[in-house]
Amino acid sequence: MTDLVILGESMVELSQQEPGLFRQSFAGDVHSVAVYFKRLASQADRVRLMTAVGHDSASEGLIKALEEERIDTSLVFRHPSRQLGLYSVTTDKNGERSFSYWRSESAAREVMLLFREGTQSACDGAYSPCGLAPRPDMFFFSGISLAVLAPETRPAFWELVSNLRDQGTRIIFDPNYRPKLWPTPDHTRAEYARAFTSADLALPGIEDLTALYGVKDFTAACDLLAQFNIEELVIKDGPNGVYYRGPEERFLEPVSPIERVVDTTAAGDSFNGSYLAFRSRGLRPREAIARAAKVAGVVIQHRGALVERGRFAALLEE
Repeated sequence: MTDLVILGESMVELSQQEPGLFRQSFAGDVHSVAVYFKRLASQADRVRLMTAVGHDSASEGLIKALEEERIDTSLVFRHPSRQLGLYSVTTDKNGERSFSYWRSESAAREVMLLFREGTQSACDGAYSPCGLAPRPDMFFFSGISLAVLAPETRPAFWELVSNLRDQGTRIIFDPNYRPKLWPTPDHTRAEYARAFTSADLALPGIEDLTALYGVKDFTAACDLLAQFNIEELVIKDGPNGVYYRGPEERFLEPVSPIERVVDTTAAGDSFNGSYLAFRSRGLRPREAIARAAKVAGVVIQHRGALVERGRFAALLEE
């Protein structure tokens, strides 16, 4: 059994269906990774979403939605006064997204504080955080996960990552760069350097690396990331394919173009979740990438981050 912990923020999503009409659901980058991992992993595999919610009806709805997807909610902490963040997304005729966010006071910003408070154990008369139990096989976080953490709680986050890695947990990082969430690019690069240094597997997209570092192709991306000694790289570049570099092989896997792109909201996230699921089921990197790219191709032909579960299963069989 594979046990994956994913840290980040799930939000209320308002997705435009037509002018003036929005559909409410729950989403966010790590939310989508968790859902697609669980849908495609072996039945025994577990995914725990580590986040924080409030006591409002939307928070209750989120927990119900996670449980319907069979996502473990034991690491979903309750904030006494904050609630879920919210965002709206509209798409143009080419499937390009436009977002508006209301998340500055979301409960998820305090997840590390709540985690430390909720995992205290007595030890020689004092109290110390006992960490994640049981220790997960994999721990996933993104650039968005980092950005939304309250700055004063990031030391606790990095301590957790360091402890997990020392204990054998595989650390997985997707840069998922959103400039509006960071004070300056230099600040982002400093945090990302720690993330890449900690990562056993990195899942960057060329678009994010271009925006933050100015690199524009697979070769430049590999050169940039070589300084961090990351064991496994999976670099995504939309229709240009996916480049893999691991301990035993390197290759570029082509991606079949999608004729009708409707919504690219969860393209990278659905790829990430499905790639991790296929690898946990024992697939080799090339086959896992090819199948994950197919999943992402299905997802971007539908509105919203999550394709309805029954419809999703049927489409993958076609």
